[in-house]
Amino acid sequence: MFLLVALAGAASAGAQTSEPLRKSDLIRLLSGGALSHREIADLIRRNCLSFTPTARDRTDLAALGADSLIMERIAGCARGRSTSPVTTPVPVAATAPIAVVPLQSRVTVEAGAEAIVAFALRRGAQPQGGARLVLRGGGGPDPVATTDARGIASFRVRGAAAAVSRVLSVAAVDGAVLTGQTTVEFITLPPARATPPTVVATRPPRTARPAPTSTGWVAGTAQRGVVGRRAAVPLIFEVRDSTGAPIAGVPVALAVANGRLLTAPDRTDSAGAVHVELEFGPRAAATTVTATIGSLVRQATLYPAPGPAARLLVLRGRDTVSRRLELDPDAPTSLLVVPADAFGNPLAVRGLLAAVGDGSVLKVAGVTTDSLGGHVSLRPGRAGGSATNLALQASGLRTDLTASVRARRP
Repeated sequence: MFLLVALAGAASAGAQTSEPLRKSDLIRLLSGGALSHREIADLIRRNCLSFTPTARDRTDLAALGADSLIMERIAGCARGRSTSPVTTPVPVAATAPIAVVPLQSRVTVEAGAEAIVAFALRRGAQPQGGARLVLRGGGGPDPVATTDARGIASFRVRGAAAAVSRVLSVAAVDGAVLTGQTTVEFITLPPARATPPTVVATRPPRTARPAPTSTGWVAGTAQRGVVGRRAAVPLIFEVRDSTGAPIAGVPVALAVANGRLLTAPDRTDSAGAVHVELEFGPRAAATTVTATIGSLVRQATLYPAPGPAARLLVLRGRDTVSRRLELDPDAPTSLLVVPADAFGNPLAVRGLLAAVGDGSVLKVAGVTTDSLGGHVSLRPGRAGGSATNLALQASGLRTDLTASVRARRP
């Protein structure tokens, strides 16, 4: 006996002809579980298939549990379709009775669905093709089907609208006497009930509050950079509650000293964070960024260094020497040479050199360096307003001054 697949449809029965199994029939046979694989394979051998399975179809059928025997029967259908051999019927004694064998003695279907009810017609061992059969007892018009070359007639019968059990009987349209089992029990099952959705009681959301122990700067602090340039990575400030969960939409006030905020979000994002892009200020000193949430204050410190040397500062005492230098006769003078970046931040002195154009007017008495910068000692020569060029070089930079010695007073 073989399970006949339930198919979606309305509730009346219609006249059908014997036909091979459709793809949906085969899928439901495999997934129904009521027939063994051997019974399904025999059904395929008898009815064959109404479609030619592709490689994808074979993969899907194997995934549904089709074993090697079922796949062999499917392949046999394909070969039989291509060759279609002509068989010579074996003579059977005319006196042998025609027997009916149902392919399944009990058929079940859900309310409103459709199923196949099939019978095999034999005279002895010989299948009887071309016989017109009628199926009665379905509750509607009696369907008629014709047996195929294998002697099988298939009827598509729709289940009733509600649960009920009927006995279907098959008979010959021409009134010929049929022996064997001519009835099948046709059971309509109640429709499956949908599971009601689960209702979950929800509590009103609690108001999350920033926790002092888990709120603060989490990235970008203590980084180093160069004055006037952008910080390499953004600073990240996070706001979390006492459970460690992020809090979104919290207002955050930001302030910066010795720097400039390039981006300054005013509240936390969906991850409870504020991302701050920063540019260092002009001083080679600490840059601080302060975040304030109510009474909670958190500070991040960054450390910019001076930029590259851009000019040489020349000092005489507290006075800056820019272009001209006047010396008193017989009074040695000391100059302080300091390399500085574009913002005036001092740098260490490297390779300090000093030279004069006319040694009779001015001489370089000595060159030294310390933590303050470079020191150049000068000794005046000939007095009387004579002038010469003084060249100073340090840290890859050079500056030229015009130096002169005042005349002696009478």
